[in-house]
Amino acid sequence: MLKNVLKNKKVRGILQVAFSLGLLAWLVQKVGPAAILAALTDLDPVWYMVALGLFLLNVVLRAYRWHILLHSLNDRPPFWELAYLYFVGFFFNNFIPSGFGGDVVKVVSLRQSYGRGAEALSSVVMDRLTGLMGSSLIALFALWWNSLSHTTTILLPGWLMGLVLALSLGVPAGFLLLRWTEPLAWLAERLPFTRPVTTNARLINLSDTVRRYPLPVLVNSLLISIPFTLSLIMVQYAVARSLDVDADLHLFGLFVPIIAIINLLPISFNGLGTREGVYLLLFVPAGIPSEQAIAMSLAFYFLRFTAGMLGGLMLAIKSIAAVARHRALEKARPGH
Repeated sequence: MLKNVLKNKKVRGILQVAFSLGLLAWLVQKVGPAAILAALTDLDPVWYMVALGLFLLNVVLRAYRWHILLHSLNDRPPFWELAYLYFVGFFFNNFIPSGFGGDVVKVVSLRQSYGRGAEALSSVVMDRLTGLMGSSLIALFALWWNSLSHTTTILLPGWLMGLVLALSLGVPAGFLLLRWTEPLAWLAERLPFTRPVTTNARLINLSDTVRRYPLPVLVNSLLISIPFTLSLIMVQYAVARSLDVDADLHLFGLFVPIIAIINLLPISFNGLGTREGVYLLLFVPAGIPSEQAIAMSLAFYFLRFTAGMLGGLMLAIKSIAAVARHRALEKARPGH
């Protein structure tokens, strides 16, 4: 019965919102609402505007990466249309409980315009995967730099460094396995008890998606993911500076893949609650006070929210223009 309830999208959405609000309220109460509010009210608007500008640039880089993937499948939507859809996707993410609501909107919009829903879905999935790959490679570089540098070495608990290393190696390793082998079929054949998972249609489609793109296209997409991840690191750093947080730049390089993966988990509303918990888990052991860690997470969320509001404004302008064109055509018809 519980399984049937969770399959209901409305119920699942309500549960996600309740989980986010409950977890966020608990974390804020535990750290101290007054301390968090004080950190946010001391925010430096100049650094925060820098963070916003970098975040908007980050969205454009994502759109260009998506553009590369779609064009490899012979879909030819113009780049600026994809950038527009990315902003609109952020808008719907602000209000749809699932973190993938914006992705659904992008896929549906492309299918309506070009009639190639499978390619649109495939490109959105691969866009996410190559983004994670770029984040993982940057984190590996940050780990290497941290181990060699004698002036900026960050002393973190062993379990936290191990988690960063495991995710940074695990994402590329999983990608390569899906690309050049068939791990799902191998597991299903040799370990029958895994079949409820390994025969899941969504996982099989994901595996097929990884293999359908030519290697040069994946390399180009990954090359875009590197500056995308670097700009995201700079966004996080600018947010930290706006809150007067004293943290080394490459600390954010270490934590980006973990934050990115948590944002993908469909267990909360737009990452609220879970993201704040992860910021506490990551930044407090690095010497950042709890109230500043939560303030950083909330400030980053408001950047995403602002990008979504810009997407909503773009959607409204485009809709009004479409209605105006339709009325003009109606008036131009004979008999009107």
